[in-house]
Amino acid sequence: MRIPKYDIPEIEQIPSFTKIMDDLLVGNNVFLVGSAGTFKSTISEKVSYAINGRGYEDGKELPYTIVNCNQWTSPTDIKGGQTMEGYKEGALIEAWRDGKILILDEMPKLDANTAGLLNDALAKSGKKDAIIFNGNNEPVKKHPHFGCIATGNTTGKGASANYVGNNRQDASLLDRFSGCIYHIGFNTDLENALIYNQVVTICHRIREEILNYEGKESTNDDTSDIMTLRTMANFQRNYELEMMREMGIRDTNGTIFERLKNGKTLKDAITNYFYVMNPDKAKIIMERVNIESFYNRYKSSENKQLFEMEYNMRNKQRAA
Repeated sequence: MRIPKYDIPEIEQIPSFTKIMDDLLVGNNVFLVGSAGTFKSTISEKVSYAINGRGYEDGKELPYTIVNCNQWTSPTDIKGGQTMEGYKEGALIEAWRDGKILILDEMPKLDANTAGLLNDALAKSGKKDAIIFNGNNEPVKKHPHFGCIATGNTTGKGASANYVGNNRQDASLLDRFSGCIYHIGFNTDLENALIYNQVVTICHRIREEILNYEGKESTNDDTSDIMTLRTMANFQRNYELEMMREMGIRDTNGTIFERLKNGKTLKDAITNYFYVMNPDKAKIIMERVNIESFYNRYKSSENKQLFEMEYNMRNKQRAA
């Protein structure tokens, strides 16, 4: 019997994390629904490690298999079949046989008929020694550690205004996740834990003003111009490189990044973010958050010192 790993930050940062693990432990299929960039796929991967008592990205064999769902996903991708190189096993069969977590990334993008191939297996997720058949019509017995996590921007009931590439899924498929569907939305605790203070503070202000502009509640993540954790992480990578160049800080390998003319900055990244927004809306949001004032001060002496403290703290946490 596997012993899950509960002494991880995600237990506190993501309220549903333990519930998702409990569902998998008893054989329930899990469906994570939320806007793009809310780290649904990353949460799925981290759950896969934690439920097997392992540290995230520990360098060993992956504890999950992934189906990157889209309109071209085929039966071979799911159950296996003949290819030009010979027989290829499907991700479902590999997970079912080897006791891995099957991650159906963006499940609602599947063609509904193709998605129907999952019905038999997902109906048996909680049954001991259940049998399904692979692409060669060979019987495969379920490993006791098999589990399934699906992700999607919609609940499988069709496209939305912001996510037009999603298909309406058959009720029989959605029933396999009944009672185990979790909304993954804005998570300020997780954002504060992962993102540098300078970056997360301005991003939260931008998101707040976007929601105010659109007349939406602070928890509504279905926005046409979304400020997500992924966006913050993109900003952060540029910010970290910029500050290391500014201050001559060595990275963990001892490399010093010298200042580079026209290198990308945090200002460049945020400006690029606003570039794809409606110009009038972008102008209003930038004025409300006083973005020019932020640009002028985020590299002040005081903020450089705060960056160096955060940078050193994060490196110590990674090394621990």
